[in-house]
Amino acid sequence: MSTVIVVGHVNYDQVWSLSSPLASGARIVYSGRNVRLGGGGFHTSTQLARLGNHVRLISNVMDDDHGRAALTTLQASGIDTGYITIWPGETRFTEILLEPNGERTILNPGGQMRPPFAAPEPVSGDAAYLNALVLDAGLVASLRTIPLVISQFPLRSASPRPADIVIGSRADFPGEDTPAIWERASLIAGPRLRTLVLTDGTRPISLYDGKVLNHVTPLKQVSVPDTIGAGDCFTGIFLHGLLQGLSLELSAEQASQQTAEWLSQRSRTG
Repeated sequence: MSTVIVVGHVNYDQVWSLSSPLASGARIVYSGRNVRLGGGGFHTSTQLARLGNHVRLISNVMDDDHGRAALTTLQASGIDTGYITIWPGETRFTEILLEPNGERTILNPGGQMRPPFAAPEPVSGDAAYLNALVLDAGLVASLRTIPLVISQFPLRSASPRPADIVIGSRADFPGEDTPAIWERASLIAGPRLRTLVLTDGTRPISLYDGKVLNHVTPLKQVSVPDTIGAGDCFTGIFLHGLLQGLSLELSAEQASQQTAEWLSQRSRTG
């Protein structure tokens, strides 16, 4: 069993399934509204724990009924919540407007400063996954001692962090070629960076080492309107494959297939 440190948010997502695309000034009908746990910390941790890893989650929740329910759910999934900080206050939902074609608009409450991710003591493990903008200095120091660190590509100003692999979605970099995205990833991950992974929906996954670009074609295709959490699910399974000794290509192939199965199952069960 591998020990994995996961740093990321645990949110309550309120997903509004819209009957038509968003349009300025329009009256939009919604066909459903669903509140569920989400966030990069939640989705990646639960996948890693499901696959048999010992997961220590560094996150923040609020000291109310929703925050305590989130802790109970995480613990029931086998996740070590000892490094989750409980803050006074009320949980505020992340509102997600989901269009019929799968496009989504995410509304986060303004005026709420999220605290930096921190651990009360140095942490260690076989690997770490980061889906966070601001990390405190002690946590960054701990990451330098962990042999495999994967970071989600931060799309806003973020703390530099030592990372071997950076994962992002090609849709977040319209018009940019892979070497340019690599240079941006290097500014975040520093000299440890050895691989950039870019997912692209049902299209081939890009693996780039700064010189050579390889592609992995997904073996299983799935078309569902709700792909929220798919990237975090992919990363958890991808990281598990690497910890099992699989190559980057096989890990990406396996992660793509199992993520498609996860999306299909969620679509059936609601």
